[in-house]
Amino acid sequence: MDLTVVIPSVGLGAMLRACVASLQHALAQQPGLLAAIVVIDNGTQPPYRPEAVGDGVALLRFDVPRSYARACNGGARHRPASRYLMLNNDVFLTPESLREMLALADDHPSAIVGARMVLADDTIQHCGVRFDDGPRGPFHIHHGRPTSIVPRMPQRFQAVTGAAMLIPAALFDRLGGFDEAYPFGYEDVDLCLRAGQLGAPILCAQAHDSLHLESMSNRRPDRHAASRKLFFERWRGRYAIDGDRSQ
Repeated sequence: MDLTVVIPSVGLGAMLRACVASLQHALAQQPGLLAAIVVIDNGTQPPYRPEAVGDGVALLRFDVPRSYARACNGGARHRPASRYLMLNNDVFLTPESLREMLALADDHPSAIVGARMVLADDTIQHCGVRFDDGPRGPFHIHHGRPTSIVPRMPQRFQAVTGAAMLIPAALFDRLGGFDEAYPFGYEDVDLCLRAGQLGAPILCAQAHDSLHLESMSNRRPDRHAASRKLFFERWRGRYAIDGDRSQ
């Protein structure tokens, strides 16, 4: 099975190199996996130099910054494969996490598979997305709780984060990729909900933790406002209410 890893990135070169190095280490420990890495230089000034990103990494340049959705879609078109792994530049994926994600994908060939990730203080950043009936809508379950007290059984959800998302190419292509109408944020939840309408299971690997520094490329407090508005216009009342507001 072949795999293309797509990493959109702007600036933050040292972090990107660490992300790529940890990814290459994880990929090297997956026997028989044919993998390519595509870094999307999303308008970095000055541009990334190929030799500074990592050996064997394809570099696709956008001179004008594009949305996360458009960057990921462009990376997938640049290097087609049987599966895509969408990965943020501030995620450091462990070999164990990647192995579990691939195993779940092998067991569920039509599934989208996410990863359990922690913040630097060993609290949960992501281990699945749930939905409540209030203004919050989709939210990361157990966010901020110590990872040591959160169960580790694989679970099905309505959505997982696009920060580390494994998806079969056939499903990605059928969905038309991420919806490029989203300026920043919620395009991953939208993709998962559309996949769910087609009967695709949404799973999250839970046995191992990877590190996610979270929102390093964009810390503006209003960064999700336009995408959030669009998401609720499209999806309010169309997803199942499965959230516990205490989580």
